[in-house]
Amino acid sequence: MDMTAKKLTPNICYMAGLFSKAQKREKNYVSVSTTMPELQQKFVEIAVKDFGILPTRIILGRDSQSSAGFYHSRVAKQLQDIVNRETYVFKTANELSSSYVAGMFDISGHYRSAVEIRHINPKDAFMLEGLGVHTRGDRIMNISRFIELIAGRSIMLRHAKISEAAR
Repeated sequence: MDMTAKKLTPNICYMAGLFSKAQKREKNYVSVSTTMPELQQKFVEIAVKDFGILPTRIILGRDSQSSAGFYHSRVAKQLQDIVNRETYVFKTANELSSSYVAGMFDISGHYRSAVEIRHINPKDAFMLEGLGVHTRGDRIMNISRFIELIAGRSIMLRHAKISEAAR
């Protein structure tokens, strides 16, 4: 299935960003594991509204982390296709790119001593560089540009206490 820009929505791109950094248990399993209930809720909403997953097919977990997931080979393939083509799809800073990067940050980012997205690979770094975000390893170097890119789309950023000095 060819993923052209007109078929993509901000929610689908956000889910692809989550999928790109989420731990993969099984090939056709799309899931999120988080300590933020809002992220679990957004995952379920996107699965139901944008991918047509029946609510009864979503597996919710309750432990120290809130998890949610579903088995669906077409959706898993669609999301993997977006991830594989990230350097081609997310070339310009727009709402699709912002949503994708926000999904990456929400699932694997943190902001303790520095703002980072864990497990940035060379393709991710190239894509982020094209969007004006500079990285060194997993660390975001120009935090203000990064925040500008994902503002309004990231659940974690809404809860972040990133000081003005860090920007």
